[in-house]
Amino acid sequence: MGERGLGLPTVEDDAAVIAGVVDSQNTHGVVPSVIVRKADAEVLGYCGLVIGRATLNEPELAFELFQHAHGSGYATEAAMAVVAAAQRAGYSRLWSTVRTWNAPSFRVLEKLGFARHHSVSDHSGEIVWNVLDLH
Repeated sequence: MGERGLGLPTVEDDAAVIAGVVDSQNTHGVVPSVIVRKADAEVLGYCGLVIGRATLNEPELAFELFQHAHGSGYATEAAMAVVAAAQRAGYSRLWSTVRTWNAPSFRVLEKLGFARHHSVSDHSGEIVWNVLDLH
C-alpha cells in the first residue's frame, strides 16, 4: 500500500489482510501466492487467484509486485503459471480488475490474452474488468 501512495498500513491493517487470506484459504482455498525469485529467495510480490470482485467459479487473477521488481517480466511469468494452473484445474473463465492508471498491469494482461470487457466506477475511480476464456 505504501508503494501506491496510500501510506503505510498499520499493524491492525496487516493483521486484517492476513486474517482475510487465512479465512479465504479455509473457506474455499482460492488465495494468491508469494512470488519469490529463485536466484536469491527475494520476495517480489504476490500472484494468484482471488475471489475479490469475481466469483468462486470465475475467479479473479490478481498480482502485485514491489516497485523494484517492475519491468523484469516477473508478473508476466507468475501470471502465466497461474493461468496454466487454472486451466488444468478446470476453470473456464478468469477475470482481472485493473484501475485505469495501471498501464503495466494492462500490458501483462494483454500478453496473457485478456480482453477488456467493461468498466465500473467506485469512490477511487474507474475499474476495468478484463476477461480471459480458458476453453
